[in-house]
Amino acid sequence: MLGKTVPQIQADRPQALRKISRQFGNCWVVLKGHQTLIGRSTGEIFVNSSGNPHMAQGGSGDVLSGFIAGLLAQPALQADVGKTLRYAVWRHGRAADALQSARKNWVVEDLVTELGAL
Repeated sequence: MLGKTVPQIQADRPQALRKISRQFGNCWVVLKGHQTLIGRSTGEIFVNSSGNPHMAQGGSGDVLSGFIAGLLAQPALQADVGKTLRYAVWRHGRAADALQSARKNWVVEDLVTELGAL
């Protein structure tokens, strides 16, 4: 989306988030990674503290995207999109943390189940 390498984006993740937001009309951006960032082209950027390295497995971001879509399909949760996004990212990470506490090896399907159970 930015035409940059992963190391270039990792070097300044807040700048990457802001640039993506500007390119797409000041949209909200969830920039996954260690301490996922949530923000827009201006204003605060929120840093999520939940989650663990097992979330790097394929499909974890797809689970988060679907969870966000499901939450934002609810009219009451559209009133404060930023708050809804922060909650979704935190809960996604919290589900992974709960799984990691219970067992060391888990797959993305387990994450879906745990996310629905919290």
